[in-house]
Amino acid sequence: MNQMLTINTTKFKRIAYSFVIAFVFWFFIKSEETYTVNLDIPLVARNLQEQKTYKEEVPENIFVTLKGTGRSFMWLRLFNNFYNDDFKAVIDLSSITDEYNFELDSYYKDNPEKIVLPSSLDLQFVEVLNPRNVQIKLQRYMVKKVPVQSQILVGTKPGYIDVGVKFSPDSISIGGPEEAVNDIDFVLTEKDTLTGLISSINGSWIILNPNKLVSFDPKKIDGLVNVQPISETIITNIPVQLVNKPNDVNVFVNPATVSLTIVGGLEQIAGILPEDIDVIINFDFWNSEKQFYSPEIKLPDYLIEWKDLSPNNLEILVIKEIN
Repeated sequence: MNQMLTINTTKFKRIAYSFVIAFVFWFFIKSEETYTVNLDIPLVARNLQEQKTYKEEVPENIFVTLKGTGRSFMWLRLFNNFYNDDFKAVIDLSSITDEYNFELDSYYKDNPEKIVLPSSLDLQFVEVLNPRNVQIKLQRYMVKKVPVQSQILVGTKPGYIDVGVKFSPDSISIGGPEEAVNDIDFVLTEKDTLTGLISSINGSWIILNPNKLVSFDPKKIDGLVNVQPISETIITNIPVQLVNKPNDVNVFVNPATVSLTIVGGLEQIAGILPEDIDVIINFDFWNSEKQFYSPEIKLPDYLIEWKDLSPNNLEILVIKEIN
């Protein structure tokens, strides 16, 4: 019984060995045969003229057919990441000033050296499948500065106020095709929501860029979310402004100054001067039978409100009419 088992094991080993040898010969023969494979390769533009850039986006890849030995395609499949940087389709822009249509298949068949393939693999370019044409449109490269606007929603606890976000820097440089850059008047931060704040905080936010043709510098910006306790203070000696006074009369407002209470962030109201507040009397509303008028009050946008105007009614005196 043991002898029969030994004979069968030896026979199996011989059959297995013969199968492996046959497979190796078969694989060697097949690996030397020629195959075609379709794949994406990067499209690379070179020799772009100075002070020029793309007016429209250019495809990042093109879909091509390559032919080569089975062995080459096997190595490519096994070590795909290793060979990635060795594939590229180059287009030469040295003679392009404004616009040109590249018929890619004929371009690369006429200039096969512009299809760059790994030198260690036996591969050849056959044809371009998609896109068949690439329209290159160029425009003058332009740089300008634009302000940064916040999309940060700030919530505070009762008794505190968000007085704004101060970015550093408050503007960034953008560069790209002239038309696209001219269309941009400001840039926006990413959206963010902060809640329950009782003090100022620092942060960094990405600047949103919806246009791939326009570059931003920097792409991320630091900022201070300014949160202050709500407080109030009295501002005195605020000058009263008389508007729309005709030239043929002498007009005075009595009194010439007023006082009021302003409400806002503690640090902000500390720096308010009488001249920062507009107290306005409009002569268009003057009536000879009316003596006292309520002024219009205009505060800086960052203040919450005003109250306790004193006096709250002002007298318009027409002193003399000029004939």
